[in-house]
Amino acid sequence: MTGNTGAERTLRFTMLGPLQVRSGEDLLELGPYKQRLLLAALLCRANTVLSVDQLIDALWDGDQPRTARKNLQVYVSALRKVLRDRIGHVPYGYTLTVTSEESDLLRFDELAAAGRQAQRAGHPAGASALFGEAVRLWQDRPLVDLLGSPFAARESERLADRFLAVYEDWAELEVEAGRALGLLDRLAELTARHPFRERLIVLHMTALDQVGGRRQALACFEQHRQYIARELGLDPSPVLQQTYRAILAGGGSARPGRDRPHEHARPSQLPRDLADFVGRRDEVEAAVAALTGGARCTDVTAVSGPPGVGTTALAVHVGHRIADRFADGQVFVPLGHPDGTPRDWHEVLTELLRSTGLDLTPPREETAALALWRSWIADRQVLLVLDGATGESQVRRLLPGRGPTRTLVTSARRLSGLECVHRIELDEFTPGEARELLARVLDERRLVDADRTLRRLQEVYGLSPLVVRALAAKLTTLRHLSLSEYAEQLGRLPAGPHELSVGGCSVQDGYRRFHQGLDPQQRAALGALGALPGPAFDQAVLLAALGGLAEPAERIVEELIEAHLVTVAEDDEVRAHAVRYRMPRLAHRYAAALHRGPGPLPGGC
Repeated sequence: MTGNTGAERTLRFTMLGPLQVRSGEDLLELGPYKQRLLLAALLCRANTVLSVDQLIDALWDGDQPRTARKNLQVYVSALRKVLRDRIGHVPYGYTLTVTSEESDLLRFDELAAAGRQAQRAGHPAGASALFGEAVRLWQDRPLVDLLGSPFAARESERLADRFLAVYEDWAELEVEAGRALGLLDRLAELTARHPFRERLIVLHMTALDQVGGRRQALACFEQHRQYIARELGLDPSPVLQQTYRAILAGGGSARPGRDRPHEHARPSQLPRDLADFVGRRDEVEAAVAALTGGARCTDVTAVSGPPGVGTTALAVHVGHRIADRFADGQVFVPLGHPDGTPRDWHEVLTELLRSTGLDLTPPREETAALALWRSWIADRQVLLVLDGATGESQVRRLLPGRGPTRTLVTSARRLSGLECVHRIELDEFTPGEARELLARVLDERRLVDADRTLRRLQEVYGLSPLVVRALAAKLTTLRHLSLSEYAEQLGRLPAGPHELSVGGCSVQDGYRRFHQGLDPQQRAALGALGALPGPAFDQAVLLAALGGLAEPAERIVEELIEAHLVTVAEDDEVRAHAVRYRMPRLAHRYAAALHRGPGPLPGGC
């Protein structure tokens, strides 16, 4: 089938088997034999300029017609109709531009390089996973449908040697790990096809011996000995003879495992727990049950809520409580920068791999890098805390593929697109929880009339844990004031960037960082909500406020709910069957400052 040929398509070039190009599910028509051979030549040296003379030699192997240059131009023109801007032209030749995600050969090379890097770093499990993924890309002999061409036959042989080297590295690691059984069929096939490749013979003998096939292993050696004596007049190599003697003696042939200095790295990365952590009893128990229970589907727990409600504090508190349930440690990694922008996946993966004891930089190709991470964590019982996720894709790529690891994610967003997740949504403190926290640092004399004062502060700022901790910190310094006296003083101050701040950091600083992670449309929507007189409003008012934006207002409302910037009001706030919404108090104050602009925004240290 021939697919559409837009330049924006995602193409997939395969040559480790028959030469094919796919656009999505469509198999593209590549034209006659010489035209396909031209594509094969460009693909074998992808992203490199091949001269016209080199391409002519590849197509005609020194027996070109007088019209060879014109014919080459015709083939290039025809391929460009299929591949569009992928084939570039310079005065002396042509080049094919592809990435390792699009080319099975480039991906094979990248996986192989990453495997060898992991091997050098003393991580055989990761190396085996990467080599294994590279080996699985191999469908058949490379360019199997073009082997009538001398050029294609030479390239196929060259690539086969690269495959065999990677396969041997992988098979050796698999044998050392005691997984020889799955190798036997392929080893038998490859040793028959490459009878002079003694490393393959050694691996075949070792694998047979490991699964109890001692007699077959000895017979394999004898067959090889007779073959090379007959064909070459030589004896088996010393390594092969040593393997034979070890099997014959019954001492086992597999080499002792290499030193694995990093295999048992046990990270312990949880930040310090809050000594005065209060409240959240139901949420803590729910998280503990989800992370330590036996449910198969919910091995991910997501804690979400607007900035300042303490998602990270709860995750750290829960992590310390259950740390002893995870024999292989706890890994904690922030997914965002201090300014609120998401971290690059490669930066995060580098940190994750180094937390395991691997002092290496993962490959830039995402699939290879993730294979290295997932191979390390696959059979380990780790508590993985991903803090401050900005979206579902950021979390998905880091989740283990299998195994006993449990993942705890925090986010200011609901992450509704994540599958099979136990969700815990945090709201602000109740006045009772806020009083409990303040009582940890203030004596009862300073908490006179605290309940009424906290309700008044709740109307202005809300009672997020961040607000309450800021109050506690202020009152620790201002020892001459009670809570109610400080609240009155705070009410007399003009609203601005320094309202209710501690150490130069406003309680609205979390919204400043969150604002940096919003797209332009969401920022505009937040500013539009700042024009509303208060944080509670009905559906008609909300839709009218958002009506001047580019996207439909209903879609923007969905995005605001996903971001915890707007919530549907509780039942007792619904009037006359009309849907009502509310914003967190701090969110509305921040939105109002955005709407007032220009000038300094609330928040900032």
